Amino acid sequence: MEIVIFILLAGVWAMLLIPSFFDSRKQAPINTTQDFARNTARLNAVRVLANEPAAVQRRRVLARRRRTLIALVAAAMASLGLAIVTGSIVFLGVNLVVDMALASYVAMLLQIKEHAGVRPPVPLPVEASPAAEDSQAKIRILAG
Repeated sequence: MEIVIFILLAGVWAMLLIPSFFDSRKQAPINTTQDFARNTARLNAVRVLANEPAAVQRRRVLARRRRTLIALVAAAMASLGLAIVTGSIVFLGVNLVVDMALASYVAMLLQIKEHAGVRPPVPLPVEASPAAEDSQAKIRILAG
């Protein structure tokens, strides 16, 4: 029995460590030219994303939020269905965790929407008159 547990633990550790070993080898540059080309490609991708119009970026953000919300709702429904069908307390616990994640995500979306409507006050420019330059500067206080 101990051998089976040892093999299972070794397998779990291998699943965790082997991909990171190959990823680090993939990230290591063979020479400086390839490293420069890789970094240039990354910078170009960032530049292209930064030059996108605000409307395109907004659509991408909204699509990503919509996909996340759909995935959370589907996970909540699936975990509830499994909890009902199997009568398992574990799936009921999973359902509660997914429901809390869904509620937190919806609360975050509502908070983002609320803060999007609030805009900081825009300062009004003060016109300089020739008489004001000679005397002390006038201060105008505008209540917002």
